[in-house]
Amino acid sequence: MCTVSWLVDNNDYHVFFNRDEQRSRSLAIAPKPLTINNTSTLMPIDPDGNGTWISTNEFGLSLCLLNYYQGIKPQGALISRGLLVKTLSAKKTLQEAHQALSQSTLNDYASFSLLAFGFDASGQFVQQTWQWNGEQLTKIELNSPFTSSSVEFEHVSTSRLALANRMPMRSVADLAIYHQSHQPDKSHLSACMHRTDAKSVSFSHIHVSQQQSFFHYKNASPCSSQPFETSELAR
Repeated sequence: MCTVSWLVDNNDYHVFFNRDEQRSRSLAIAPKPLTINNTSTLMPIDPDGNGTWISTNEFGLSLCLLNYYQGIKPQGALISRGLLVKTLSAKKTLQEAHQALSQSTLNDYASFSLLAFGFDASGQFVQQTWQWNGEQLTKIELNSPFTSSSVEFEHVSTSRLALANRMPMRSVADLAIYHQSHQPDKSHLSACMHRTDAKSVSFSHIHVSQQQSFFHYKNASPCSSQPFETSELAR
């Protein structure tokens, strides 16, 4: 279960991400500069799989991965999807990421939705999403916000989208409030998710301009008072 939203503000773009995980999962390592195939990146690291679910790089390309629980589980041993994101984080453009993704042996991975954000050759914001359902990779069109859930997906998705439709979603502050929300109640339905066995374990805010990228990260539930840790990367 995770929720992602995004907006463009004066040709900068912002991506917000609530990572929902089992309470027993290891605490992630906060984002820090990491060089992948000669590309400077920022990403948190999941110590259980050594991969990541969200990244940004020196070329202004940002990636977010959400589990697609409604897909088909491929047969045999699987590789962590976080390692795929880590590899793709070295790409310069959405086109390069798509080409590398298309050439990957996706049968080695459980199903997922992968969102990519960046700029085109003229400096305009672009966004693309690919979905691997366990059998086929397809491009899909999305509006912000987007969510995934292993529990009551239709009910959860409807609830979180209804909240987004009721509140303003026009500014960075609006999206931050949305990701901290416990409406309609503090449960599996809220964007800031809380269940007895799982919760929103971290909150990411990536801000990318033409000159710099910032990764604001809270290694705790979005609703917590824990301050953000911020890393930056020159473009």
